[in-house]
Amino acid sequence: MIAQTRTFIRLGLISIVGLAFYYAHLFLGMVGNAWMFKALAVCFLVATVPLPIIAVGNRKLFPALETRTKHLLAMGALLLLVHHFLMTFIFVMFLPEGRIL
Repeated sequence: MIAQTRTFIRLGLISIVGLAFYYAHLFLGMVGNAWMFKALAVCFLVATVPLPIIAVGNRKLFPALETRTKHLLAMGALLLLVHHFLMTFIFVMFLPEGRIL
């Protein structure tokens, strides 16, 4: 139970770093290499996939939370997954190859 909670929190933090990564590149163009950017985007997506699975499948994840709060946590994880999927899809499919300015 503790291991799944730690895993959920760590993956959640990685996903939040992924949010910062997507928007930093979108507004500031932080990554100059298209291949590196696409690889990082896919890695953040893969790290986000287990979040809704853990949130929905484990009823003992956060025992102190109420049922409503657990549902909000699961919906937040699902929305984070959908966001990462859409951003990764857009950036990987429509980003030009080579150097990004």
